Amino acid sequence: MKFSTEGKIKIARLLSRLIVTIRSWFGLSPVTRVKRRGIKWFLDLREGIDLAIYLNVYEPETLNSFKSLIKPGDVVLDIGANIGAMTLPLAQAVGETGQVISFEPTIWAYEKLQRNLVLNPQLINRVQAEQIMLLDRGENPPALVYSSWDLTAEVDNNPSIHPLHQGKLMTTDGVKGISLDEYCEQQRIEQIDLIKLDVDGYELTVLNGAKKTLRQYRPKIIMEMALYVQEEREQIDELLITLQEADYQLVQLTNSQPIAMNQTALEKLCHKAGGINVLAIPKP
Repeated sequence: MKFSTEGKIKIARLLSRLIVTIRSWFGLSPVTRVKRRGIKWFLDLREGIDLAIYLNVYEPETLNSFKSLIKPGDVVLDIGANIGAMTLPLAQAVGETGQVISFEPTIWAYEKLQRNLVLNPQLINRVQAEQIMLLDRGENPPALVYSSWDLTAEVDNNPSIHPLHQGKLMTTDGVKGISLDEYCEQQRIEQIDLIKLDVDGYELTVLNGAKKTLRQYRPKIIMEMALYVQEEREQIDELLITLQEADYQLVQLTNSQPIAMNQTALEKLCHKAGGINVLAIPKP
């Protein structure tokens, strides 16, 4: 069954309220430390991503795909890292000889990412965490970006809450804006095997600033396709054209079945107010 993101958040609000209430009966805080899939986490159960990790339901299909997509020694970029929900599992997957470079623009999520890294000394040296927003060349980062899914926030008539995905705007104070092409040049990146891209509507901007990177390294790309977060229908068309011009094709993440490069095909795979992770792969 396909659920809208708004529907999932409503369920999460109810679960969060229930769990936090029960914990309070035993004198337990809504903030806790847990271990899931071999990774230690510092979590606030009033936050959507944190709660999903706590319940072990955060994007299981994507996490399971790492087994086939990543091998030890790979270099992976986590663009839109948030608190590290994918960064840390990616660090597990690349092994001791691999590397994960994670990009998170908001100081709120970036500090939580750093805290979760510190809890996992066996993984921290595999991760280079950057408070950077990847953009097209010459663009400046916005002052606010959605990065919190506050399950206690008032939603109605709240300008800081997205009306559909219900993310909360957080400050990007201290962020550096740069294109991925420029970053790779400056850091002298020699290898990129996989990119995880989840930036709530900024996908086209990121890819426009990564054209040289895609041509040079030919990484696979796990990306969220959430049609409703794109401001205009034409933006999805542009995104698909950009991938086609880079000689990429889309397949389903779970079974590698081809996806036609048009909006109709994408709409069949996900709820009109939800999203789906797909895999973009270089054409042979």
